[in-house]
Amino acid sequence: MAIQRTGTVTEHGEMCELMLERRVGADAIAVWPFLSESRELGIWFANYVGEPDSGEVVLSMTAEDGESTSAVEILECTPPEHLIVQTTDDSGSWSLEVELVDGGHEPGSGTLIRFSHHELPLSMLPDVGAGWEWYLDRLVAAIAGEPMPAWDDYYPALRDAYAG
Repeated sequence: MAIQRTGTVTEHGEMCELMLERRVGADAIAVWPFLSESRELGIWFANYVGEPDSGEVVLSMTAEDGESTSAVEILECTPPEHLIVQTTDDSGSWSLEVELVDGGHEPGSGTLIRFSHHELPLSMLPDVGAGWEWYLDRLVAAIAGEPMPAWDDYYPALRDAYAG
């Protein structure tokens, strides 16, 4: 089965906002460590060093070839519901937001993960869109304890889907 584009794009001139959603069976309180704790975050995305309470950490990517790091400024953190960060690396500065919408108070009611990449240059959308689709599916796999999806299933197929 081919991977399908799930993101929605809102254009603002030469910039856009990319929004993706994923639903998982775990409650928000169980999902939150995969966004906020270095060990769990490292399973699907990146480990960090530093003290989050200071408002700044440094990410070291775990799923990409080579050594890639990003400085992260934590702009808003409301566990286990909302996280807004500004990352800075060799490719620029990115404004990222994650919202966890808990499915209810019944055990196993699940969580909607809503991810937004704000102020993304349209010229970068094809590559970045494919990347975030892959990373969010890695997050879902990490939460479920399943094998990680292969990058080759996402790229270049989703690059073309976001370019069109």
